[in-house]
Amino acid sequence: MKNTFLFIAILFSCQTKESNKTLEISAVEEEAVKNLVQGAFDDLWGGCDSTKILQYHTEDFVILEHGEIWDNERIKEYMKYMRGQLTFENRAKRVNRMEYIMVEKYGESIQVGYHNYAEFLKADSVVAREQWLESALVVKTKEGWRLKMMHSTRVNR
Repeated sequence: MKNTFLFIAILFSCQTKESNKTLEISAVEEEAVKNLVQGAFDDLWGGCDSTKILQYHTEDFVILEHGEIWDNERIKEYMKYMRGQLTFENRAKRVNRMEYIMVEKYGESIQVGYHNYAEFLKADSVVAREQWLESALVVKTKEGWRLKMMHSTRVNR
């Protein structure tokens, strides 16, 4: 009986270690995840288009944003406010650029770490620059890859 229990414990231990193992990520998967992150920032944060949230996020998505927890509903409220700002003729346009630190696959999820650089442009001039250090958990759904969670910290410059 003791030997059976020991064998089962060892078997479960091996399975746990295996599930934490980084898997080979294909170039197609990596590109899809990078496009997902870029698209989310272009369409959602730059374009303030809340109708596209579920093209990028899972329904239970959360972002840990500089000490606050935002879900899809809070993001929609923020975008409603920002859409009002989009009507101003002289508003700054947000352009995002990512520098990826890591993209690693674990089973049906991918962890991404990156620097997010945003420039705010009026006409041809940069009026502001912001930078964040961010991470994201991307999961495979029946609709494709979706952001399930993000963590964002502003970088002071």
